[in-house]
Amino acid sequence: MPLFWYFLMASKEKEKIPLSIVKKMPYQSLNRMINKARKHIKGNEVWQRICKEYGEDPSIIDLIPIRFGNLDVSAKCDHAVIILNYKLLCDGDFFKDFSYLIHEATHYLQQTLNDKPTQGADDGDYLQNPHEQEGFANQVEYIADQFGEEEAVNYVDNLLEHHDKDGKEKKKLKEVLLENVESE
Repeated sequence: MPLFWYFLMASKEKEKIPLSIVKKMPYQSLNRMINKARKHIKGNEVWQRICKEYGEDPSIIDLIPIRFGNLDVSAKCDHAVIILNYKLLCDGDFFKDFSYLIHEATHYLQQTLNDKPTQGADDGDYLQNPHEQEGFANQVEYIADQFGEEEAVNYVDNLLEHHDKDGKEKKKLKEVLLENVESE
């Protein structure tokens, strides 16, 4: 079956697209998806605010190297290259994953525009890392902007649960990660 039909069926029926099929997608198709994401993000108020804080034009997103790859995580920024996990495409809804680009593009800006290197994700407690907190706070703000505050809170709750956070630490991290989300 042609790849197009897998994506059409997945978007209509919410079926999973096998990872083996996703990995066979032509680079042109993957690049087209990345470019649509760039265009959408470039016009987003959250991205525009982030760029303003870093003294950059939002169109810098067009210059950031972005590709898909095999990862143990959803996405990462490695040496100023954003890598997205192929698995993000398996549900046929890449739009909902644009928030990962906001998070990783924040790391790109941190890595390329700061005076010193960022702390690595593997150095110490991941969620206590100020660079990760900034990336997540921006990501969560984007989720709230696109999908609503409830979805953003759910994302944070799932993230904290995934990282086994509870008690006072969970409460403090939740405040930090939701700091950019306006409560209604």
